Amino acid sequence: MNLAHSLLLALAITATAAMSAHAATAGAEHARLAPLAGHWAVTQTMWVAAGKPPQIDRGSAVVSPVLGGSRLRQELHIDAKDKPFDGLGYFGYDNATREYYSTWMDINFPGLIVATGGFDAASARYTFRAMVPDSTKPGTQIPLREVLHVIDANHFMYEYYEDRGKGEALAVRLEYVRSE
Repeated sequence: MNLAHSLLLALAITATAAMSAHAATAGAEHARLAPLAGHWAVTQTMWVAAGKPPQIDRGSAVVSPVLGGSRLRQELHIDAKDKPFDGLGYFGYDNATREYYSTWMDINFPGLIVATGGFDAASARYTFRAMVPDSTKPGTQIPLREVLHVIDANHFMYEYYEDRGKGEALAVRLEYVRSE
């Protein structure tokens, strides 16, 4: 390898390392998520069928900072009347795309939901959007919208909306109250 190629390779490696370091640096967007960490009592309201009253169950969640505090991990357990429910999710901010993201998996859904979006400071709301497979119609997808509303230091709410072709409808609301 000649000197010119060596210099170009060194510059490329340096530039890649600098970009990676910037992409991994936690900033204000990551810090904004930190107050969600803690132990939470959760009330789940789920609309199972149109025109019928929602099912209301209680549970708990632990939201923990992970990977140097740049992301949050949520472990959710709901003591549902018909069967217990467990889920696992992550919230974070991607410096490269400049978007917040939410990932979710649970015992009722065999896949992984990856939603992206932004934060509105005026309303203290994160809004995420994604497409998920429709288990009732293989090969089709359902648009979804998730809204995480920070009410105050001890309360936040998460709402999950989906559109099954008849307009967007609220499917699940989780209300969190800090327990520790």
